[in-house]
Amino acid sequence: MGGGAAIIIWILIFFGIFYFLAIRPQRRQKQQHQEMVTMLKKGDEVVTIGGMFGTITGIGDDWVELEVAKRTRVRYLKRAISSITSINEEEDDDEYIEADEDDVTEESGTDGGALATSPEGRAAEAADEAEPDAPAPPEEPKA
Repeated sequence: MGGGAAIIIWILIFFGIFYFLAIRPQRRQKQQHQEMVTMLKKGDEVVTIGGMFGTITGIGDDWVELEVAKRTRVRYLKRAISSITSINEEEDDDEYIEADEDDVTEESGTDGGALATSPEGRAAEAADEAEPDAPAPPEEPKA
């Protein structure tokens, strides 16, 4: 009977490991998703489980209406909402970070900076950074 008890103990150990590695995290994730779904409101930008981005324009008991393009609205089940991408709250409009004068560096050429400050130098830099021209269209076939 000693061997049978050892097998039962090992089965219980494996079940305990499985519970803590699979079942418990899945329950927690399901609970977090349920809380997120109850927090949905008009104006929230969301992503569905299929990858569709949209803005909530209407909410029902078990569905939400998303505007996915201008004047294009679709209905989804609430459980099909994967995540909220941004929440419509009063946020600061624009935040600008100003650079210190120490952070700004000037390019200097061989002539002591004349290349970066002269109009000819700026034109040469712009020509270097310009994108290459598009290839010529193919010739028409001869009949």
